Order: sequence, then structure tokens, then C-alpha cells
Amino acid sequence: MKTKTAVQEHKIRNSRALLLGLAEQRGLAGLLHGDSPLSFGERFEIRRQLEQAARQKNLETIVSLASDNCSDDVGSDPDPDWLSCYLELAENIRHPAMQQFWANILAQEINQPGHCSIQALSRLRQMTQKDALLLQKASALSCHFGDDNLRLLFGYQYRTLLQGQRQQKLNLGRYRLPYAGLMQLFELGLLHQAELESGELSVTTPLRLEFNPQQMTLQPQKKGIRLLYYRFTTIGNELAGLMTEATPADYRRELQELLSPLGQLSQK
Repeated sequence: MKTKTAVQEHKIRNSRALLLGLAEQRGLAGLLHGDSPLSFGERFEIRRQLEQAARQKNLETIVSLASDNCSDDVGSDPDPDWLSCYLELAENIRHPAMQQFWANILAQEINQPGHCSIQALSRLRQMTQKDALLLQKASALSCHFGDDNLRLLFGYQYRTLLQGQRQQKLNLGRYRLPYAGLMQLFELGLLHQAELESGELSVTTPLRLEFNPQQMTLQPQKKGIRLLYYRFTTIGNELAGLMTEATPADYRRELQELLSPLGQLSQK
């Protein structure tokens, strides 16, 4: 019992110490130190300066990271309104991983202006690091087929004479994208919530699936096959296109096993 009490007290002390440290970093520890010789107004001014310095540090860190990603290729000035919006949104990004992501966006925008819209930036600012990791995983599992829209392919359906409509699906949860993660992407407006199906695959025209960085080609050998997928929204398509994680090899292998009964399958 004494050991349990000691552990609890230790946790309480750690929590208080943690809170004190956070309060001191943000200039909010005045009352935690007892009577202070400084007035509330003076303490507010100190906090305001700390916040401004933190925002300046965030932006300088992001610009420095973006510089590391820039090359000697010819670039162009971003749209000034876009840049103003970008700086306003990015100045409060403190997490190192998110700072790196925002730096990648800035570097790409200098190389190719118009690559990321203000609407996409605003949506990104609402996302936590966990949200961004979910989007990164969904992007790594996605592919193009038919047009430039990203799709999250998870299965197919076909019709048989005896059994009617049948489906075969992958379990995306095996690749760190459980249904709860999909729900989060739905709520963020990055994926359309409905499960969609493609048009019937042609038995005369090969279907090309473009992953990152490989490509898979399917030549169906029977009629009535339709692919099942989730489609990224316009903003989701933009943000997912900024991700660089390659398609996992085990996902490609399972997808090949799933699609191989449908016809001739090749990749390069």
C-alpha cells in the first residue's frame, strides 16, 4: 500500500512539475510562484513577447527546413496572397514532424507555384500530427487509374451465374489504416465516405494502376469485374499528393494475390 501511494505521489509531483514547466514556457506561471513583483499587465507583455518569439522561431525553422529541400533548379515567386496566408497559418506549427511537412510544401510551391491551394493549407492547419500520419498512410496505399484522382483501392466485385454478386476485399487495417482511421479522414473531408465502384473493366484494354513509385497492369480475362475503392476529395487529393511515402511492399504483394485470379497481371 505504501508503495502504491508513493507511486501516486510521484506521478502527481511529475504532473505538477510538467505543468509548471509548460506554464513557464508560455509565460503563465505568475500565480504558481506565489506573490510576484510584476503586475498582470507586465506579465501579459512578457507572455506576448514569448509567443511572438515562438512564432518567429517556428517560421525560421520551417524556412530553414524548406531551404534544405530546395535545389538549383529554376523556381518562381509564390503568389503573394498565398505566401501571406501560408506564413499566418504556419507560424503556430511547433511539432517538428509537422514543421517538416509545411517546409516541404513551401519548397514545392517555390519550385511549382500553384501546387497547393489556400483551401488545402487551411485544412492542413486543422490537422494534428496523428491526422497527418493517417493521411500519409492512406496516400501510400493509394493509386491512380483512369485519371489523376487518387483512389484507395481495397477490393473488387464480380457477378456469377450461380451465386450472384460476389466481393473480395483487402483488410486495410493490416497496413495501419483501420476503419477508425478512415472515419477520421472522412470527418476531415479528405476522403469521400461512400464506398465506390469503378465501371466494368474492359477485357480488351489493360488497366494500369499507378502506385508510388511502381506501376501494375491488369488485363482482365472475364467480364463483369468492378474495382472497389474510396476516392480522395479535391483537398485530400492535393494534400495526399504532397506525401512521399512509398507503397508498402507487403500491400503490393497482397494486392497482386487479390487481383491475379482476374487475369494477366504485370508490374514494373
